[in-house]
Amino acid sequence: MLNLNNDLDNKISSNSEVETACNFKDIPRLEEWPTFSGEGEYNHMELMKTIDMFKEDFNIPDEYISARLRSLFTKSAKKWYYKMRQDHGKHSWPWWKEEIISKWENISWRFKIENSFEESIFNIVRDRHMSFF
Repeated sequence: MLNLNNDLDNKISSNSEVETACNFKDIPRLEEWPTFSGEGEYNHMELMKTIDMFKEDFNIPDEYISARLRSLFTKSAKKWYYKMRQDHGKHSWPWWKEEIISKWENISWRFKIENSFEESIFNIVRDRHMSFF
């Protein structure tokens, strides 16, 4: 019986371009990875930042990340993922990251975030904090 983890471990560790091979035992468990539902303002950003940090910290190959995406997507994002996978096939993490950005970081999303930021800034005319008389 083939052991896929050992085969992938051997492939990575034999690659001379990789300084430090990925040790799959050190990679955080699936429960420690954020999920992505396609809802919420920053949901996709948390997913992408965490995956990028894990990739850097644990030298995780793109194939491993791409294989985990199915488990990380939930609700409408999972439906989107299945459709994209059916239409485009297997791709690397950078490709998926670009697709997530193009799907969820649109103009209305940016406008909403900018408005939230502007409303959170103190405005002396609008937000009179004290009056001394």
